[in-house]
Amino acid sequence: MLISGLTIINFTHVECIPILPLLQQRRPVIRDPVLNPHSSVHQSLQRWAMTWCRRDVAVEDVRDLGGHSGHTYAFRVVGPNIDEALVIRLAPAGVVHRGNTDVVRQAPLLRALYESGALVAAVREASNDPELFGVPYLIVTRLPGRPLIMGPEADSWLPAQERQHAYDLAAEQLACIHAVDVSKSLRDWEQARAPHDEINFWARALERSPEPQWVDAGAALRERLLASIPTEYTVGLCHGDFQTNNVLFSAGDGQLRVTGVVDWEIAHIGAIELDLAWLLMMNDSAAWHPVEQRGGLDLQRIVQSYRRVAKRPLTHIEWFWSLACYRIAAIAASNIRLHRSGRRRDESWERAAQSVPIMFARAHALLENQS
Repeated sequence: MLISGLTIINFTHVECIPILPLLQQRRPVIRDPVLNPHSSVHQSLQRWAMTWCRRDVAVEDVRDLGGHSGHTYAFRVVGPNIDEALVIRLAPAGVVHRGNTDVVRQAPLLRALYESGALVAAVREASNDPELFGVPYLIVTRLPGRPLIMGPEADSWLPAQERQHAYDLAAEQLACIHAVDVSKSLRDWEQARAPHDEINFWARALERSPEPQWVDAGAALRERLLASIPTEYTVGLCHGDFQTNNVLFSAGDGQLRVTGVVDWEIAHIGAIELDLAWLLMMNDSAAWHPVEQRGGLDLQRIVQSYRRVAKRPLTHIEWFWSLACYRIAAIAASNIRLHRSGRRRDESWERAAQSVPIMFARAHALLENQS
């Protein structure tokens, strides 16, 4: 295990973070084309902008971007010598703010990444003071580009023959992120998670699965993963949900490039191999039911793209790929339970239910390949 000034902590008993964002099939869509200037959000943003700029400016083009954990709005600040596109993320009201609901937690992470040259938004302000918006908030610059959506909801803005190149570029950017040394800049930000804690963290979700066979399958896979944890892995900054839904691209001037990486709410310190494995799993046709329309990519080429930039050995990727299957099965099982109980109705989860047994089978196959 390679560690740079970071401490491993057992987090088995930490309260589980909300997990819906991990399996979102599309980025939040604009709910309201433009908010009424008299809306409370617009007026609060205007007050914030006047204070932040210390001069007479106007807030324009406020748009509701929705969001799963809290609410997100895009807006512009316009005035003398300023015209800046920004995004505000508001923490959800009425809940304890921790994990992905703690929007202020992202500020030191984004600042450290931005200062390193990573393609992330610049932080303009982060505050736990509820005076302006009623909840804590994070305001960042709005990055250019658009995501590459996976699955049945995929759009066609990028030609099919360009998708492999896009994934190669995403893997290269992930390697750049993993190369950032946060042992000093984020020393007190969070303690590192060990792989066995990652496994146990998701066990409760599988134990509460709506399908009894998933409970047994999850327990069997959990024991097999625990018995085969690699002794060597690299501890560093993990995005937590690295997939092309969360990577922005631009094809301007006929050249495809990555313009940003977004949605850092579940970032953490841990085994960085899981980030790459997550990207592979999300596009592995052997891990999903055909209805999800995954695959069509050379996954080994994605690994090679990552390795070329990382310039370091990449071992035990099949084990972390198997862990990614276990993790996504737990997330799916939890959200399917919430859907069927009526607590969070979403018919798309019935579609996802078809993939859960396939995820378990794929995880076992990957462990067999490793051995």
